[in-house]
Amino acid sequence: MCGKHLLPALLAAVMAWGMPAFSQTWQPDKPIEIVVPTTPGGGIDRSARLLQEIIQDGKLAPVPVTVVNKPGGGGAVSLVYLNQHAGDAHFIAINSPNLIANDLNGRGSIRYRDVTPLANLFSEYTVIAVRADSPLKGGQDFIDRLRRDPQSLAVSTPTTLGSVNHLSFALVAKAGGIDPRKLKAVVLGSGGDAVTALLGGHIDAHTGTPSSVVRMVQAGKVRALAILAPKRIGGSYAETPTWTELGYKAVMDTWRGVIGAKGLTPAQIAWWDGILAKAVTTDVWRQALEQNTWEANYLNSAQTGKLFETEHADYRAILGELGMIK
Repeated sequence: MCGKHLLPALLAAVMAWGMPAFSQTWQPDKPIEIVVPTTPGGGIDRSARLLQEIIQDGKLAPVPVTVVNKPGGGGAVSLVYLNQHAGDAHFIAINSPNLIANDLNGRGSIRYRDVTPLANLFSEYTVIAVRADSPLKGGQDFIDRLRRDPQSLAVSTPTTLGSVNHLSFALVAKAGGIDPRKLKAVVLGSGGDAVTALLGGHIDAHTGTPSSVVRMVQAGKVRALAILAPKRIGGSYAETPTWTELGYKAVMDTWRGVIGAKGLTPAQIAWWDGILAKAVTTDVWRQALEQNTWEANYLNSAQTGKLFETEHADYRAILGELGMIK
């Protein structure tokens, strides 16, 4: 072979030899764990178990899928556990804005940039609810009571101070001219724990996702006072006004997503991108969105990474304005 043809031939051989490196794929070869940062029974736990059901029943993964609850520290405990499996895509976790709040408040050792964003699944606007027999008949009663004495109402704000639930309570209070630093916020392990405490009369009101109380609303045991949405969300909350309708401009939503440990490879991320994109197109998922008043808001791994950056800046501004950032 003459010299002028040797170089192209060598390049073609090298490229052919190197092709598998560029086309490598990954898939799990041992059981998958979905880590939940709360106790069982709340909205985060429910979304994890739904995802488990869809992946298993739909045979989206070739291995079993389990859900593991690691509550504590407003999600910090679950993040430590997740990152004990750095680089291992068999471990994923359901996450919420607490990931960002804990970063800003310094409550956890794992920062939001220390994990791998995989997807955002849906969003929910926060609702404030009371027992059906509560003397608080509407949002105005809630504001009036807090104006008289900010400490007079024990209000659950799962699962940590600085969470979206806590911020929602604080934003409503501030809109009503009440100092949010004087509020009596009760931190509980999950929305399910909060509903149990509410029904038992241990707290006066609950701030959380609509899905955390929707079944009790439907059963007539809980009444939603108002929701922090830009407009009414319909369904079981069709008669629930927004705080803006009542004259108090307060809008706040919480998202539910999926993260992996730090150090996941592009091939591992690509596999989860494909699986999660399929999961949110199933009939089971669509039905769950409607039943739980979840708002479809799927984002892939790259888009979720951008969401984290934007939310970090936004939360810093809100927490600073409320005097709640260190």
